[in-house]
Amino acid sequence: MDVVELPFLLENKINKKIIFSVEGLSIEKLSGFNNPVNIPAENIAAIRYGTYLTRGYIFAIGRQYYIELKEYNDKVHRIKLNSVYGIKNKTYYRLWIDIFDKLWTYYFANILNYYIELVNIQQAFEIAGVMFTADGIILDKKHNIAWVDIAISNYRAYFMIYDRKNYRVNKSCSFANDWNAIVLQSLVKSIVEFYKSVSNA
Repeated sequence: MDVVELPFLLENKINKKIIFSVEGLSIEKLSGFNNPVNIPAENIAAIRYGTYLTRGYIFAIGRQYYIELKEYNDKVHRIKLNSVYGIKNKTYYRLWIDIFDKLWTYYFANILNYYIELVNIQQAFEIAGVMFTADGIILDKKHNIAWVDIAISNYRAYFMIYDRKNYRVNKSCSFANDWNAIVLQSLVKSIVEFYKSVSNA
C-alpha cells in the first residue's frame, strides 16, 4: 500500500490522502464531512491527464494539474491540484507525477499487460479509436496498417501513430483528451520495438 498526501494551497496541513493498494484506490478528504471515494481495482477502466493554465484578465495566474479516472460504468473521478501565482507549483507538479506513477504501477500496468495478451492471441479490441486485429491496426475505422508498418512519434502532450509507408495515414492521440491514450502509446511502442528487433535479427 502507498499513500500520497495533498496539502492545502495556502497551508502545510494535509487536505486529501490518496491511498493505493492492489484492492483499489481510496481518496479521503480530511476537511469537512465528505465520505471517502473508494474505487475497487477491478472497476478502474481508463485514465487521462494533463495541465492547463488558469487565466486572469490579462495573463495566466496559475496552473492546474489533473488526472481523471473512469470506471467501467462511465463514472469519472477527478484529482486536481491548483497552483496560483506560483504557490506550491513545484510541489503540486511532483505530487501529480507521483500520483500518476502509482496509478500506473498499481492498475494500468496490469491493463497494458491484458491488452498485450489480447494481441498475442490475436483477439480484436479497440483503444482510443484504434482497432487491433489479427493483421494489424485500423485507425478511425478506415485506415489499415500492417503490424510491420506501424510507426509512432512521441511528444510531451500527445503522440502520433502512422503508416511508415504512407505518412498521410496517421492518428493523433492526446493524453488530456483521449481515454487510455497512455496505455495505447505503451502498447504501440512495444509492438514497434518488437518488429524492429525482429527485422534487425
